[in-house]
Amino acid sequence: MNAEQPGAIRAVCPFRLVVDEDMGQLNREITMSAAPTGTTLFEEGDAADGVAAILEGSIEVLKGGRILATLGPGSLLGELSLFVPSASRTATARANSSVRMIRWGAEDVPAHLARHERLATSIVADMAFVLAERLDRRTQDVVWLLKAAGTRLPVAELERFRSRAVQ
Repeated sequence: MNAEQPGAIRAVCPFRLVVDEDMGQLNREITMSAAPTGTTLFEEGDAADGVAAILEGSIEVLKGGRILATLGPGSLLGELSLFVPSASRTATARANSSVRMIRWGAEDVPAHLARHERLATSIVADMAFVLAERLDRRTQDVVWLLKAAGTRLPVAELERFRSRAVQ
C-alpha cells in the first residue's frame, strides 16, 4: 500500500467516496508526486493527462500570465481531463510552495468504469459535486457581471454580448 494512509487519501477530493474494499485498487492507479516552489506543473495548451488532489502546499493557476486562483490542500485540478478525452490544459499551474499531490490518470475512463465500476464511479461522483459547485459560482459571477454591464450598456449592446456568450 502507498505510504499515504487511506484516511489521508480519502480526505481529499476525488477520493472521499472510495470504500475500503477499493483502496488497494486505488493505490495501484494513483501516483504521488512532489514539486518544489516555482515548478511549472503544466502549461496552458498541454495535453490534459489526469486529475490531481493537492495534499500539501499551494499552486497558482495562471492564464495569460495573470493569476486566476491559488489552490491549497484539498483542492482539485485537471478534472476536465477525465470528462473530455481530447482536453488540453486551459491554464498554467505553478507550485507557489513545495507541493505534494495525488494524481489519477485520465487515460480511458470508460475502461476504468468497466474494470472497476465502483471505484471509478466513486471518483467521478465526488468530482461531480465539485464541478457543480464551481459551475454555480461561475453562473453567479456571470449574472452579476451582466447586471453590472446592463446598467451601463445600451440594451442592444447587452443583447449582442449575451448572444456571443451563449455560443
